[in-house]
Amino acid sequence: MRLPRFGRKHGVSQTTAQTVEPRVVADDDLIVRFIVITADEDFYARLQQIAVTYDWRIGRAWSTDVAAKLISAKPTPIVIYDSDSNGGDWRGALRSMNDLPVQPCVLLASRVADDYLLQEVVRNHGYDLLPKSAPNEKLIHRLKFTWFWARERFNREDASRSE
Repeated sequence: MRLPRFGRKHGVSQTTAQTVEPRVVADDDLIVRFIVITADEDFYARLQQIAVTYDWRIGRAWSTDVAAKLISAKPTPIVIYDSDSNGGDWRGALRSMNDLPVQPCVLLASRVADDYLLQEVVRNHGYDLLPKSAPNEKLIHRLKFTWFWARERFNREDASRSE
């Protein structure tokens, strides 16, 4: 099993003895990439600053339709959807992201983060909550963990397609 790099890029990942055929991975495949769907300038600026600090790639979309076009052009494993976007219809947005051929992990950014909301997110095919008021360290941790999970899911799906 290969673990992705989470900080600044340091080169190509290592493979284990279990790997039958080493997969060539470009440095760009190891960099955290995500799309943010939000109209909240302050929240986006915080995420953009985090991305710059860690040399991650961030994109911005104003709607799920625009995000879907970006994802089809360059598969992006993480989407952050601001619950205040699109008139508050975040449930429909999460379901529409789940209908894409390449399904990203969708984090719902919300001012409120409780167990009830998390259960609603999961029921609507979202991955997790991202509290908008959380300190940067918590946002970074959540994004790193989501990236790790998304990359592992991609690797499993890629392996099953090649069998």
